[in-house]
Amino acid sequence: MSSDFVRNLLIEQRKRLAGSVMGYAEKNLFERMTPVEQRAFRDKVLSSVGAYHDTCLDILKASVNDGSIVNEEALTLLSEIHTIVKKSGN
Repeated sequence: MSSDFVRNLLIEQRKRLAGSVMGYAEKNLFERMTPVEQRAFRDKVLSSVGAYHDTCLDILKASVNDGSIVNEEALTLLSEIHTIVKKSGN
């Protein structure tokens, strides 16, 4: 349960990160860019976010069963916070 929770949390955060950066860029920067520059920017952002996300998932995989202690209570509380935030739309 704990690694699934963390994996799902990382996926949601990746979506929010990419959406936030691209939303800002589309509103405030894209009007000054050519379509080619817009596409290059989008590709760079998505590539960079994807690389960071892959690293986080690799860390998660490497940490499974490594003898580290997992605070299940903290994970449960984080899951509850995540659910509340998701429901509120933030």
